[in-house]
Parts: sequence; structure tokens; C-alpha cells
Amino acid sequence: MSRSVIDLHSLQAREDLALRQAEAEAERIGVGVTAEAQSIFDALSKTLPVHWDKTVIVVMNEVRVSSPYLPECVSGGTPAANERVKKVLEFERKRLQARGASQ
Repeated sequence: MSRSVIDLHSLQAREDLALRQAEAEAERIGVGVTAEAQSIFDALSKTLPVHWDKTVIVVMNEVRVSSPYLPECVSGGTPAANERVKKVLEFERKRLQARGASQ
């Protein structure tokens, strides 16, 4: 009868990694936000570091984007960071609208 050897350290490391990945993914999902807001968050996250603060998207730990997530809803940060977020937000909203119109 053959017996398998189980590497418990390896299994524990894989479990820890899976838990960290699941926690990171959960933090990327807004609670109490619209599908559009989540799409904007996801789009911004492709080029900029973002996280949720309740229903506010925080970009680069300094610029805040509040509902309804329009360029005029951008506040905080340096003038350069603020302008960059507004430009990316405008571009992403146009892209999302174009994608919605083509479906």
C-alpha cells in the first residue's frame, strides 16, 4: 500500500495566498454603488491606484470622486492629480457610453 506525503507548509502557503487574493478582490467591489459606478471604478483601476471609501472612489490616496461620478464630482489632491483624474474619468465615461450604445 503506497502512502502519499502531504506537504502541509505548501498547502498552508497556498491557502494564505488564496485568502489574500479573495480579500483584495472583495475590497475592489463597492458596497451600495450602481453598476455604472463599479464600471468607472474598474476602468480607473486599470491605470491608477484606487480604492473605495464607502461610495467615494479614492484615487492615488488623495483625489476623491463622489456620486454621480462626473468630472465635476472630482475633489482634492494636487491640481495636476485632480486634472488627471478628471481627464481619465471623462475618457472612461465616454468609452462606457459608447460600449453601452453598441450593445
